[in-house]
Amino acid sequence: MDTAITMLDRDGAQRLTLRNLAAELDSGVASLYWYASGKDDLMAMVADEVLGRALHEFQALREGSRSAPEQFTDFAAPAPDGRTSAATAAALADLRCFSLCLFSQMLAHRWLAAQLVNAGPDEENALRTWECTGQILQRMELTTTQQFHASLAVTNYASGMGAEISQRQQLRDAVNAEEMFREQLERWDHASPREFPFVHSILGEFRRHDDRAEYVAGLDLLLAGIERQTWSGGTAP
Repeated sequence: MDTAITMLDRDGAQRLTLRNLAAELDSGVASLYWYASGKDDLMAMVADEVLGRALHEFQALREGSRSAPEQFTDFAAPAPDGRTSAATAAALADLRCFSLCLFSQMLAHRWLAAQLVNAGPDEENALRTWECTGQILQRMELTTTQQFHASLAVTNYASGMGAEISQRQQLRDAVNAEEMFREQLERWDHASPREFPFVHSILGEFRRHDDRAEYVAGLDLLLAGIERQTWSGGTAP
């Protein structure tokens, strides 16, 4: 698994085949068919391994009373609203931490998000990931329907944002990223301020852009919406 993950991180998903993996391991390709029936099976197994690492990190952070992975400790969580119960506030903190653990793996392994989007929750740890999200939501004052929708929103947000950022990174790797970014800002800057006042107002934000900050901002907006739903006490509006 470690060799396959290293190859994916280094070469990308297109280059990972059983034959190439066998060459990397200096072994026969036939022996690998004991473990995977083909590339799709291999990709699912490797993604499942990485999801297991996210689950393990989340449990370790909880046991250590820490609220976020190391690379997200600078992004403080919003304070819960006064209308939010203590149980829901604690669950929201756990859900935020778990989502950040998932996204950390997507940042470390740029191929992971696209694999999750394409493959779906077929492997054990993929199912455990959804189950972990759902069990956290069950601790909140939400109806079953609200829990279902929230679980999909949180998991799809993580994989969707991960895939989007991975695509951006691939583009940056293929071209001169700094020059491309500067040219894009210049094109927007030349657009009519009268027609595009919002675009002009936020151009400075792009110069301070950080993939982590973008993900955290969207996640906190999503969690705020879930928090608001709990104020009705788990009854349908």
